[in-house]
Amino acid sequence: MQNRPASSRPGLWQRLPVIGRLLIAFWAVLLAGGAGAAAFLLHQQKPVVLAKVTPQSKPPLPAQPTSPANSSIVSTPAPKETTVAAAGAQALAVPVPAKPADMALPTATTTIPAKTVPPSPAGSSTAVTQQALPPVVSSAASPAPQASAPLPTDKTAIAIVLQGFGYSDALTYDVLSRIPAPVAVGISPYVSNISDIIARAHASHREVYVTLPMQSAHPEQVDEGPHALGYGNSAADDQRELEWCLSRAAGAEGLTDASENGDDQPGGGYATSPDFSPIASAISSKGLLYLAGSAQDGRRTRGMTATAWIDGDTDAATLDSRLAALLPQDGKPAKILLMVGPITPVMIDRLANWLKGPAAQNFVVVPPSAFADSGISNDQAANLSPSNPVAPL
Repeated sequence: MQNRPASSRPGLWQRLPVIGRLLIAFWAVLLAGGAGAAAFLLHQQKPVVLAKVTPQSKPPLPAQPTSPANSSIVSTPAPKETTVAAAGAQALAVPVPAKPADMALPTATTTIPAKTVPPSPAGSSTAVTQQALPPVVSSAASPAPQASAPLPTDKTAIAIVLQGFGYSDALTYDVLSRIPAPVAVGISPYVSNISDIIARAHASHREVYVTLPMQSAHPEQVDEGPHALGYGNSAADDQRELEWCLSRAAGAEGLTDASENGDDQPGGGYATSPDFSPIASAISSKGLLYLAGSAQDGRRTRGMTATAWIDGDTDAATLDSRLAALLPQDGKPAKILLMVGPITPVMIDRLANWLKGPAAQNFVVVPPSAFADSGISNDQAANLSPSNPVAPL
């Protein structure tokens, strides 16, 4: 058997014409280039998206011209393409760390101090807080008169001090909201939140007088507390207790020997004794006024002296009659410094009605400091006692 000779028939590629081979090569190159281009685009697509979504990941570039005030900041200029793109996007978005100039607002408006707290009248600070006490309601139409304002010559001038202020949140709110601002308040140094009470009184434009606890003419009947001055104390003891009272009276206009219990000093009280002179001098040296409970106290320091007392712990009819008896019967102008205490709901109601009633046309309410003098004289003491009606507690 003879072997069949190998086929000499040419393959498909050899049988293709030259133009066919060129077309196949062309399309092969074209497909390979397209695949490469697609792979390149897919590779570049992710960074482009990230650049558009998170532009802040790049170093910050100046989108606006640098102002002279910021000339000390050194920055690297952005490439031309980046600058043009940022300028085009400026109208669409504002950079997150916006400057006051970007918002066209004054620098003082956009600068917010850290932890800014409004100052308190007594000092700073701190913000005035008190649990369970409603917000202070004060009338801007009736600010407290200035102590330097001249007293009226055609009407009686009345200064009023409400003793025992601050013991009750409800009564404190009633006084601040219903009693006119020139009416002052007296506060015991033993009130636990005395700094807050003083601040609230000042916020309503009222003067504050802190009671100076002193032994009365009858110490066995009235307990003036653990920080009382007077009989049984040495000079060092009195100085120590005085410093304690002065620390409690920080921000007050003055001190007084009268309390919500009345005036205990006449007839042998400590304020009428020679031993009280150094204490009175120390009070005066602090720039504080001294409000004496009666003319018999023999005040020789700068301050005022009470001329009338009314017991606040009584019925409405009695309060009305005593308030009506305060004004001079002859109608002549006079100066009256009225002490009222303790503070009760009935007293607040009757006093508020009297201050806005028909009788109010005959007098003007002034702060106690309007009556301040350098020290009562014997002639003044003689005139104070008999001429003005006094309703003792």
